[in-house]
Amino acid sequence: MLKGVPQMLAALSAILEKNAQNEGHSNPPPSPTSGIPQTSALPDLLVNAHDVHTADKALDMEIVVKCLTTLQHLFSWLPLSSHVPPTLVTTVFYWGSVATQTQSKEAALAGLGGVCELLYRRYAPPSSGATALRLHHCALRLLRHLTHPPLLTPHDYLNKLAEFLKLFISLHFKRLEAEPEFDAIQFLSYLFQFTFQVPVCTIFVNCLDIWIQFIDILKPEDTVKYWEALRGLVEGILNKIQFQHNKAQLQHLDNEVYDDDGETEWQTFLKHCIECIARVAELAPLDVFTCVLERWQGLAGVHARAAGRGGGAGGAADGERLLCALLDLATLTRVAGRLAPALLADAEPCRTAAGADSAAARAAAGAALVERVAAALGGAALTRPHRAAHQHAHAHVQVHAEMFACMGAWCVHAAACGVPQHTVEGLLAAAVPFLLPHELPEPPLLCHAAAHLLLSLSKNVKFTGDPVAQAGDLFQHAQRSLHYLEPKSAGVVREALLWLCLSRLGPGGAGPGAEAARALLAAWTAPLPLAGPAAALPPLTALLHANKHAHTQAKKVIAEGMGGAAETALRMLCEPSCASAEPEITEFFLALFTALLPQLGAFAYTAIDVFLDVAQRGGGESGLERLVECVRLGVEAGGGCGGGGGGVREAAVLALLQQHALPRATPHAPGLARAAHRLLASLLIHRWRYFFPTKCVGEEEERLQQFRGALSALGRALLQPDIELLRININALETLNTKWKLYHKPIFRSEFLGEFLSVLLAGLGEGGARALLRDEALAAAHAMACVDFPAFRLAFLPHFLRQLPGLQPDHLHQLQQFPPDTDLPTFTQNIQRLMNDVNCYRAYSALSGAPSDMLS
Repeated sequence: MLKGVPQMLAALSAILEKNAQNEGHSNPPPSPTSGIPQTSALPDLLVNAHDVHTADKALDMEIVVKCLTTLQHLFSWLPLSSHVPPTLVTTVFYWGSVATQTQSKEAALAGLGGVCELLYRRYAPPSSGATALRLHHCALRLLRHLTHPPLLTPHDYLNKLAEFLKLFISLHFKRLEAEPEFDAIQFLSYLFQFTFQVPVCTIFVNCLDIWIQFIDILKPEDTVKYWEALRGLVEGILNKIQFQHNKAQLQHLDNEVYDDDGETEWQTFLKHCIECIARVAELAPLDVFTCVLERWQGLAGVHARAAGRGGGAGGAADGERLLCALLDLATLTRVAGRLAPALLADAEPCRTAAGADSAAARAAAGAALVERVAAALGGAALTRPHRAAHQHAHAHVQVHAEMFACMGAWCVHAAACGVPQHTVEGLLAAAVPFLLPHELPEPPLLCHAAAHLLLSLSKNVKFTGDPVAQAGDLFQHAQRSLHYLEPKSAGVVREALLWLCLSRLGPGGAGPGAEAARALLAAWTAPLPLAGPAAALPPLTALLHANKHAHTQAKKVIAEGMGGAAETALRMLCEPSCASAEPEITEFFLALFTALLPQLGAFAYTAIDVFLDVAQRGGGESGLERLVECVRLGVEAGGGCGGGGGGVREAAVLALLQQHALPRATPHAPGLARAAHRLLASLLIHRWRYFFPTKCVGEEEERLQQFRGALSALGRALLQPDIELLRININALETLNTKWKLYHKPIFRSEFLGEFLSVLLAGLGEGGARALLRDEALAAAHAMACVDFPAFRLAFLPHFLRQLPGLQPDHLHQLQQFPPDTDLPTFTQNIQRLMNDVNCYRAYSALSGAPSDMLS
């Protein structure tokens, strides 16, 4: 195919250049040896734009689009340095720049798409320097034109241009800095104008990706050189996200409909903008934080004055301005919270245009923010301005919710900032009132934000006094009920209060903190017999998930407190009257085993015996899946062998798998299939000696039969279309071979080696989703083949190829000439070439009337 490529490219290039000349330009794009002109390197449509639309120019744009689309495909696989001349790249970019001058949006998109396809190939051979500089001049000219209002270019073209600029900067910007003709500041200036003139926020977000790519390639010493551009970027983004400066665009962003990621259009836009500011802050933390804080303080003053007069404003105009100020204060508060890690990072001070940042200056700036927000939240807890200001109630709620969230982020750094203890305690005192019951319920958003601040305080702050006493009435309400809060907020409060107690554990888990924690756990587990598992277990399950990474002493206290509930839930699991609550019970036990298995002692294995019995009675697939996961955790924890003494009974686990889990693990139940095969893999890996006992005389043959059944089930899974199931079992095979030399075992070599190799090689020939695991499958096939490589070449491969349909005898003769190389890289190339040839021969054989020797 490569032999015909030069002629093909020449033909395509000729068509494109001819059509460019037909638009009124006599000169084609210059050759790469003619030097890089200071002006445009392409025919400038901008100069003769009026000629493009004359009636007598009947351009065959359909042919142009097809040529450019063909080039896109060719660029995705051609050897670039030897086949793609710079003139062709320039021609393709020429067509990618005509969107604003002609009616052929398709040609412009196809042209830019072709250039992007080159850059995705990391187009940087030694000869590409001139092409890169030419692309810079082309991009600069295009940006210069696009930044002249009005910007009426189609949106999909602007997005494609943003994609090109991102690729160009990532690959060529640092290389071009050394070129005297490359003006980086000018390029960034036009990029800045383009970024902040795009017509909609979605395109603006794509432009931010360009700047993030630019920040990624900067070195610390580049900060001073480009600081003006970076500071302008931060200022521009801050203007972009504030209603006071950009209401026309922001008011059209939806903040009610959630996407698949659980975010609204406004939240997605704001997240990208804040992340870009945070990336700049990694280079100049104090400068960026100061810039944000100056704006924040002005708006905080407006908020304080509004709260002081009951949250309202004067006339309609004043009310509109106040609303914008409150919304912007909420936004900037979120920005300030996001900048905490960058401002207080442990790295060396960053040097910017403003001088050397000092750790003391950064800490002082952070402490000033915390003091101001703590005072605002303290006042809000007393005055509740969102209740008085009906017109702006939601805006006040957003402001205070963002302040709670911001302080949750800053609690991690309170000690580093030197925040006084009374200020931190003031934050606790400000959060608690929003978590207590009131005649007029607090907004759920505020309650949830206050709960998370309480959780952050409990995990990150060392209180000098008794935090349980400081929580006061909240501790008492938590012991009785938190039903006045939404379930998610109530769960966060429970976790926070438990952490407040566990943070004060004494030696050996003693002390008032342990007593308070046990009192809470006793109160939360007590309703189980009366309320039933469906109502009482989900809060306990959430608590277990939240504490799975707690320290050992804390886990011991939690396990003691959960013991009674666990025993009751185990009895309920066996009762037919509780069958409808099986999902809640099994979810509870999975969380219990995940978080506290080492602390459960003998109860864990008693529970597993019950799980094995319960699984045999049927039930839902999700319940069985969770029980299987619990059994797997018990298997991996160790203990016992052969069913004697404590521990997991391997024979019962195998029965569970063979008789219940695996038969129900159909493609319609992928979760159960994956759980069952994870359990099967764990059993083989962690209980290998059960299958090859040294002391269990008389059971050897029975256990070998069980081993055969386990490997057969593993092999069948390799044929399934589920890519995750394939990954689980290939990894299991590799672990078994690494740890236990599976491939060298006589039973595997004689009964399974050929079948497993056949499945792996056939999968490599299929392609599709299996290509995602090509490297893992090739590594497994290589390890199996190396057990006896001569036998693999001379016996297995001929037999394997004869079993494949659609191959003629002469095809088989050629395919069987497999090279003798045994190293993994060469073996990988040889196997891939073999399977490609197999697919090619079979495709030709499938053609109607194709002669058998057509490839000989």
